[in-house]
Amino acid sequence: MVGDSENSQVLLDIPTSFDSRQKWPECTQIGAVRDQSDCGSAAHLVAVELASDRTCIFSNGTFNWPLSAQDPLSCCVGLMSICGDGWGCDGSWPKDILKWWQTHGLCTGGNYEDQFGCKPYSIYPCDKKYPNGTTSVPCPGYHTPTCEEHCTSNITWPIAYKQDKHFGKAHYNVGKKMTDIQTEIMTNGPVIASFVIYDDFWDYKSGIYVHTAGDQEGGMDTKIIGWGVDSGVPYWLCVHQWGTDFGENGFVRFLRGVNEVNIEHQVLAALPDIDKHN
Repeated sequence: MVGDSENSQVLLDIPTSFDSRQKWPECTQIGAVRDQSDCGSAAHLVAVELASDRTCIFSNGTFNWPLSAQDPLSCCVGLMSICGDGWGCDGSWPKDILKWWQTHGLCTGGNYEDQFGCKPYSIYPCDKKYPNGTTSVPCPGYHTPTCEEHCTSNITWPIAYKQDKHFGKAHYNVGKKMTDIQTEIMTNGPVIASFVIYDDFWDYKSGIYVHTAGDQEGGMDTKIIGWGVDSGVPYWLCVHQWGTDFGENGFVRFLRGVNEVNIEHQVLAALPDIDKHN
């Protein structure tokens, strides 16, 4: 496997449907759903998901752990940092988190619930509405976690923070054509897509999402892991960062091939540096 780019050669044999989980079944993090909770950390989560997936894929499955969103969320902040001045829970850009992966590395860390790895996510899921009518604990109001340069898991993680770092090698834009995006996913794994979020997206529960009503609220990031066709309608298969109670158990299907809500306009990918460790 090699890195792709906007000018890369498109594969001639692109199937009607594709799922990265099926091509790389040993990489179980590909389908794992994270939850940003009451924090503007979608860019952090989707970037470390991509880093986790591709580190697994390029290591032929020898690395199959989640990388930590808590690490860049708390530490890639402040004046003159890669991630800008005081980002944290106020939001960031996926490419900046991928830069952090290249320069500072990412330690391991999973969801709040599992407390897996060196630095798992510290902000608990909140304000969830479940099918039985119950609601989870209320959100306390977001705050950017404090940067700690040591493992913070509630379990005893056997690897020290600085030795637990895994690094990226490069990040790059993927071409805007549907076939460019499909080729990149089939060749190197899932990609990051930025899209325009409208009011009606909050009400998405199932099916293929198409914007039909509501005002524009800003931008959002998601991870495309494949595609398919449902009743003649083509779609992108995405793992979103709003927990398993949103959408189709945490997944969203977007209309494919017409740049619906700009889903195909700004697609990002990256390569891991398998041989580099602290």
